[in-house]
Amino acid sequence: MSRVLSLLVRNWPLRLGAIALSLVLYAGLVVAQNARVWPGQVPITPIHQPPGTFLLNGLGDVTSIRYLAPVDVQSQVTNASFIATADLSGVGSYPGGAPVSVPVTVVAPDKRIQVLGWTPPTVVATLDPVITRDIPVRVDRGTVPAGLTAGEPSVDRTTVTARGASSLVGQISAAVARVSIDASGINVDGNVDLVAVDDKGDAVAPVNLEPATVHVKILVGQQLSSRTVAIVPAVTGTLAEGYAVRDVQVDPLTATVSGTQAVIGALDSIATAPIDVTNRTTDLTATVALDPPDNVTIDGSGQVRVRVRVIAESGSRSFGAGLQLAGTRSDLTYRLSVPDVLVTLGGTQAALAAVDPASLAAIADVGGLDAGASSVLVRFQAPPGTTLVAITPARVTVTVVVPATPTPSPSPTPAPSPSESPAI
Repeated sequence: MSRVLSLLVRNWPLRLGAIALSLVLYAGLVVAQNARVWPGQVPITPIHQPPGTFLLNGLGDVTSIRYLAPVDVQSQVTNASFIATADLSGVGSYPGGAPVSVPVTVVAPDKRIQVLGWTPPTVVATLDPVITRDIPVRVDRGTVPAGLTAGEPSVDRTTVTARGASSLVGQISAAVARVSIDASGINVDGNVDLVAVDDKGDAVAPVNLEPATVHVKILVGQQLSSRTVAIVPAVTGTLAEGYAVRDVQVDPLTATVSGTQAVIGALDSIATAPIDVTNRTTDLTATVALDPPDNVTIDGSGQVRVRVRVIAESGSRSFGAGLQLAGTRSDLTYRLSVPDVLVTLGGTQAALAAVDPASLAAIADVGGLDAGASSVLVRFQAPPGTTLVAITPARVTVTVVVPATPTPSPSPTPAPSPSESPAI
């Protein structure tokens, strides 16, 4: 009996392990026999993509999804029953991109569906830094129909901003507005979509252009003329009080315009869009568009740089100023030939308007004067922002008087007292 028990307990850990392995293999066999495969395609969605990066390649689809589900659920399974994602949080971003293998995760929102496996288990992701760059605008007017003449294209802006992966934005040489000239001779005047192209003229995509369109004008006709005319800045509005426009500078000074012979022949100049200087006190520098008349186009960008130089207006104004004495003595009396003087101040209109007349005072220094009449120079300190132009009169007469010593009055004789009897 003891030998039988010994045989049963000998190597019992190995025996238990063998039993457990058998159970696992049996369970796997059961699952394999009951598992189903969904053959449809589920797009792989990138998640946790680092900000400021661009995914250069698509991640593709997940196929052959193996899953377990109750019998009543199996008939309801569709592509929408699964979500496939690839976590890009650990993918580095480098100019030109560097391929990185990323694991794919597939889950089923319906908890009754258990996902067992899928293909592919990993995908390759390539991230590139996102950059922006200003791109020149170019108009491609294509082939002009026979018998027609097309003027130079005019656009409302010369550059746009391209944003996208550095490896793509770096290839862009221009943003092209492609227009087609109709054989009927209709002028081109409207917004045109822009396409980013490389040096060979091939489209570069995907990138974002801001703005995505430009307004293009092209005059089309049988006989068109070109002419160089002066540019006239259109300054509008009123400056702040006390300020004036010194001059207006424009760069360039002229523009080449195109149109029919009748219109161009009568055109001597072209104005800019309005430049508002309302309430300004300083110079204004701005880039503004030209404002051509109807049926006239401008060769080139159609924009000019204008500088309006503003100056403070200067002038003079006279004020009355009371005279104050300096250096007086308490034992002398002073008399002035005039009580006040007229001071003329110069400066900007704004500074002169800020002067408070009640605060103005001129000084006559009488220190050291002897008794009698003396001519004294009048001094005046101009308020801040102004200068003294003149004082009228520039000198005043000051009469110094020594007060007379008063004569002592005689002492009065005392009257007799009523109680005293007269002498007999």
